[in-house]
Amino acid sequence: MRNNINIAGLSEYVNEVKESKEQSKIQYGVNVDWISGMKTKATVNNMNLGGQKLVRSFSFDIDEPNQLLGLNSNPTPQEYLMAGVAGCMAVTFVAGASLLGITLDSLSLEFSGEINLSGFLGVSTNEPTSFKEFTCNFIIAGDGTETQYNLLKERVMKHSPNYASMVKGVNIVSKIIQK
Repeated sequence: MRNNINIAGLSEYVNEVKESKEQSKIQYGVNVDWISGMKTKATVNNMNLGGQKLVRSFSFDIDEPNQLLGLNSNPTPQEYLMAGVAGCMAVTFVAGASLLGITLDSLSLEFSGEINLSGFLGVSTNEPTSFKEFTCNFIIAGDGTETQYNLLKERVMKHSPNYASMVKGVNIVSKIIQK
């Protein structure tokens, strides 16, 4: 164990994936229901990992600040998006550090981005409705060197699924189903 990561378990899973590509596939899902106003509730679906069902029972509420017609009772969709990317990057960093024998005392990712709401509001058709850039600072304490931490940051950029999804883009296939 290093950084509370079961290194032997991680190595076993890597070997399972090498032996059977099916073991590398994981399927996620969420359902989002509108509650009222700008508030929605997300419920996490069960996962499927290598053909095995993993029971999940989580939900969380999403809202907007008062200035954007919400109740300011929960994080916004954009904050959950950034937390999901930063969280995935953090666990990728910790797993990599553990495999390299680096003990971390702490790791924080400061993640931020800006959106111009002109596009969302339809005020400007020239403004994209997306983030153009995220800033991410890794704040680290541990027994690694600056060179090792930079190597780990590069590995995060290569191996973090959420980072890759943001950078490479994801095709979203959607349809309307009327009740």
